[in-house]
Amino acid sequence: MKSNIIIIGLDYKYNLEIGKLLADTTNLYFLDVMEYVNYTLFSRKDMQEKCGVEYLEKQENSAIKGCLEFENMVMTFPYVYFNRNANNEKFRSNATVIYLYFSKENLTKKIDDNSFLDTLSVDVIAFNDRDKELNNASDIKINVRNKKKQTVINEIVEKLRSIL
Repeated sequence: MKSNIIIIGLDYKYNLEIGKLLADTTNLYFLDVMEYVNYTLFSRKDMQEKCGVEYLEKQENSAIKGCLEFENMVMTFPYVYFNRNANNEKFRSNATVIYLYFSKENLTKKIDDNSFLDTLSVDVIAFNDRDKELNNASDIKINVRNKKKQTVINEIVEKLRSIL
């Protein structure tokens, strides 16, 4: 049985909100993978300036790989971490992957609101490719549309019950 749930999608701020609510609903632990990597590496900016981008990515990959050891977690992954170095394949063996889908139009509307992660504008430009990759990597796809967060949680829980 898979012991973890991974939330992916292109609106990371929204994914964090749903991930936290889902963890509370399912009595699982919550992990923001981006925050975990930042915590593990202390100062990413200094590391990049002093050691270079390749070294920084190697250290990020090491921190991400460490998440494979966790159990009973709801994890939120930024797109860039989940699809790097076939991480999606590594995590699928012990996690149910849930893709929170927003249309390109809805994501475009969120660009101004989403100062949390500056990759959203890039994600919108590369939407078709990223959407395809996330579809292929997920076990469950939830079309968020204009649903209330609790409705999304209820839909996730229902789909999890049907596959477990």
